[in-house]
Amino acid sequence: MSLRALITGASSGIGFSYAEYLKNDGWYLDLVSKNEKRLENSKKDLNYENASFHSADLSKSESIELIIDNLHTPDLIVANAGIAINGAIGKLSKKEKNDAYYLMCGGVIDLIEGFVPKMLERGSGRIVIISSIGAISPMPKSSLYASIKSGIYNYGRSIATELKDKNIHVTVSLPGYVKTNAHDRVGLKHLKKNIPNWMWVTPLQVVKETENASIQRKSEIIPGYIYKLTKPFLGNKYTTLIWRFLTKSKR
Repeated sequence: MSLRALITGASSGIGFSYAEYLKNDGWYLDLVSKNEKRLENSKKDLNYENASFHSADLSKSESIELIIDNLHTPDLIVANAGIAINGAIGKLSKKEKNDAYYLMCGGVIDLIEGFVPKMLERGSGRIVIISSIGAISPMPKSSLYASIKSGIYNYGRSIATELKDKNIHVTVSLPGYVKTNAHDRVGLKHLKKNIPNWMWVTPLQVVKETENASIQRKSEIIPGYIYKLTKPFLGNKYTTLIWRFLTKSKR
């Protein structure tokens, strides 16, 4: 019997790449995204009869409830849905902050906690949470994003320990700069020019390393050799100064 995966943020970037990767192994896929146009395009591009596509705004709790109540309990949850946030302290509205927190943290927790009891009853399951290297490194002018990713990172680490003896395995992935269009959508096009090419990883690289770590029952993974190498220096004042210089808009 084929396994079933639930992937959020599946219409582009890491989410779509994860769908393509699992397609090659014959998984049944439930793919969730807010953007209906991108979802329709991904349906054509994936061209896979065992994939079901669901449009849902995951910044709303009712969307999470509908998914839990109406979709099959997955063998693998890939909690990937997210947005880049470009905003200095005090610049984002209350709605922007609340929606971002629920989309990338509170809603992820609700989704996982809605399905875990069913996984426990079945006796097996895997969970992958796509966090960010920003969870463990200062991100000036992206402090909200860093705090959200830090929250879900620590939640993931905690439940990984809690569930490890119950055959439910949790892996948190901490990618750095990934070659997607997420930055362009929030006015951060300058990053593609400023950030050296060796600091970028592809969505497929993130997926391969993350899925391998999950299968090996690792609780966390930092995709990309350069990020693994620099992890001990993250948070260092000189590293932060370099990061601020590279990410500063030249406009």
